[in-house]
Amino acid sequence: MSQVIRPRRLRTHSRLREMVAVSRLAASDFIAPLFVRAGKNIRQPISSMPGVFQLSVDAAVEELKHLESLGVGAYILFGVTEPSKKDAVGSYAHDADNEVCRTLKATKDAGVTMLAITDLCYCEYTSHGHCGPLKLGGGVVDNDVTVEQLGRQAVLHARCGADMVAPSGMMDNMIAGIREALDQEGKLDTAIMSYAVKYASSFYGPFREAAESPPQFGDRKTYQMDFRGSTKEALKEAAIDVAQGADLIIVKPGTAYLDVLRAVTEAVDVPTAVYHVSGEYAMIKAAGTNGWIDEKAVVFETMHAFKRAGASAILTYYAGQLAQWLK
Repeated sequence: MSQVIRPRRLRTHSRLREMVAVSRLAASDFIAPLFVRAGKNIRQPISSMPGVFQLSVDAAVEELKHLESLGVGAYILFGVTEPSKKDAVGSYAHDADNEVCRTLKATKDAGVTMLAITDLCYCEYTSHGHCGPLKLGGGVVDNDVTVEQLGRQAVLHARCGADMVAPSGMMDNMIAGIREALDQEGKLDTAIMSYAVKYASSFYGPFREAAESPPQFGDRKTYQMDFRGSTKEALKEAAIDVAQGADLIIVKPGTAYLDVLRAVTEAVDVPTAVYHVSGEYAMIKAAGTNGWIDEKAVVFETMHAFKRAGASAILTYYAGQLAQWLK
């Protein structure tokens, strides 16, 4: 009699399914994005991202204390800049009294031991909403001038307490410039998590409300990647950044790019992270609120997909909720 193959035997008991599971989640896997703005005692809701807020420095510190108590291991800061402080080159990004710098200092002073990460970019600081100063006479971001400025921004954040910086503007050779600037400052241990593989995506819409950073003209397709391109392009971008000193690589967005995440994870010899971006968060929230899906179940399924595809860390606006659910 031929042997009967029954794969279902490994699914018959919840303990057995747990035993043979490949992907596992812990609160320490998650990086919580926070939007910090001027003011005091501010917790301003973001309409397109229910449950996410713009926070004043004092409110951000309290939020981080709460996240740390849940076991979330890291956070990443995005500055929300008042229009009056924006200019063509994003000079407020270099002000040691800006909201990101003040939050770093206040959080360290409050005894929060989470890994402190900062976003390095200029879209939140420029009057035109692009990711760096523009070339004279045109609407094109000046790559090399932006790289030089990113080095200055990285050094400032490291001085204020950042353990890791995360350049997100997709400028060529940004990692080399940032690493050199940090090393010259003596910040040899400040790590770099590069948005090496970042696509020009429609999933970023709610973020632009949250950070108040929509481009005032055109789009970002000349520097962010074309989602129609080959995975080889992603591998090239990741390899360049690793060679220039990146300690981690981000793939962004997440859900629609699992093939890219897997390919990059297998190709590089540093850990990979994935960003579950604002539009992905907003869609799940909306469908869950309307009762069309089981929100918690879909979130867990999505996070396990990221882990299965190779992500060591996940940037997600669900970080706090996931930590609570896991408890």
